Amino acid sequence: MIINKWTVPSKKDISINMKNLIVILFMLLSTFSFGQKTVQIDTNTICFPTEVGRQILTDLNELDKLKKEKILTEEEIKNLELKVVNQDSIISKLEQKDVNNKILIEANKEKYTLVEEDNKNLRQEIKKNKLKNTIVNIVSGAVLTTITFVEIFK
Repeated sequence: MIINKWTVPSKKDISINMKNLIVILFMLLSTFSFGQKTVQIDTNTICFPTEVGRQILTDLNELDKLKKEKILTEEEIKNLELKVVNQDSIISKLEQKDVNNKILIEANKEKYTLVEEDNKNLRQEIKKNKLKNTIVNIVSGAVLTTITFVEIFK
C-alpha cells in the first residue's frame, strides 16, 4: 500500500531552497551576460521619419544653391569694385579735361577780348584818319582854290 505522503517543508528547507534558487539564477544571468557579444552601433546611419528626411534634403539643396550664389555674388562684387575704380579714373580724367577746357576757353575769351579792343582802337584811329584826311582835303582844296583864284585874277 502506498501512502501519500505530503510533507510540509520547514522554513529552514524553504530558505535553503530559495538560496540555492537565487545562486542558480545569478549564475545563469552572469553566464548569459558574459556570453553576449558587444554590438557596435553604426553612427553613420541615422533613421528619420520621411517628412524630416525630405526637409533635410530640401535644406541641404538650398544650402548648396546659396553657396553657389554666394560665390557668384562675391565675384560680381569684385567685378563691380573694378568697374567703380575704372569709372573713378575715367571721371578724374574727364574732370581734368574739363579744367583744361575751361582754361582754354578763358584764354580764348581773353584773346578775343584783346582782339576786340584792338579792333575798336583801330576803328577809332581809322575814323580819326578819315576826319584828318577830310580836313586835309578840304583845306588843301581851299588853298588850291584860293591859289588858283589868285593866279587867275592877278
